[in-house]
Amino acid sequence: MTRDFNRTTFFALLRRRRWSVLFGSLSLAVLIVLAVLMPPVWELKDGPIDVVRWPKSGAQHFLIGPNEKGWTQATAVSKHVVNAIVVAEDARFYEHFGLDIREIRSSIAFNMEKKRYARGASTITQQVVKMAYLDNDKNILRKFREALGALLLECLLDKDEILSWYINLVEFGDGIFGINAASHHFFQTSPELLTIQNGTHLAMILPSPNRWGKALKQQELTEYGQRRYATIIDQMQRQGFITQALRDAALATGNFGKPIQGYVPPVSNEEPDDAPYFAIPGQEPPPFGIESKDRKTKASQVRAEQRKSKKL
Repeated sequence: MTRDFNRTTFFALLRRRRWSVLFGSLSLAVLIVLAVLMPPVWELKDGPIDVVRWPKSGAQHFLIGPNEKGWTQATAVSKHVVNAIVVAEDARFYEHFGLDIREIRSSIAFNMEKKRYARGASTITQQVVKMAYLDNDKNILRKFREALGALLLECLLDKDEILSWYINLVEFGDGIFGINAASHHFFQTSPELLTIQNGTHLAMILPSPNRWGKALKQQELTEYGQRRYATIIDQMQRQGFITQALRDAALATGNFGKPIQGYVPPVSNEEPDDAPYFAIPGQEPPPFGIESKDRKTKASQVRAEQRKSKKL
């Protein structure tokens, strides 16, 4: 009886150990695979990193990082530029952990409807990983590595640091890389002096800079460009980045000094506070400095008198 019990216990322990060994082996294998596929995003903690770019002169290697020439911190750039980029490229950047699950779901549904890869869902964090370490191939492996890198990068850097890498790595078309070079190339100014209009112009071309960047060179937005510009401005206003007055001003001059197509100037039904005083015949003028409320009252009285005289 005791011998049978010991034998049963032995085989039970053996089976349990076998499952433990199997689970441990699988876990180790997964860790090894993740380690192999994980882009070395920890290098972005301090930098610099070596990046291959293709300006007009051909492929070249560049060192990009906080202590390298031309580097611009996100906190040193005009807030209008940063806000426009966030709105255009990753509206929930400050809310997600590197992956935007809601946008991923929408993208999958849209691509299934179109039966092709028509819309991506990469966050700014994912784009940083891709620009720093990966190629532009649209395949599952690359997207998986991009997602892995984004999750780790969000643990290593804060949002401003991630934005700093983004604005220094991204291409703005015409062989121009980084916000510092773009601000001087397109607007002949420094990044901290870029206006709402400048920032929106740069943000609107990011999905396809080499195709849409022509508008910046020609200083003339296409019909589609004007719609995209207006969409970004409206989203900035809805998210509280700019006021209604700034929104109106940006639309009134958004096409390089000209109004955006379809823009209608706001009309106020209220009389201005500085309404002029209308003198009533036979009445002494009021003393200098009359209050605006009194001026409005006097103006109304004048109009009433004029209407009566017309009837007579």
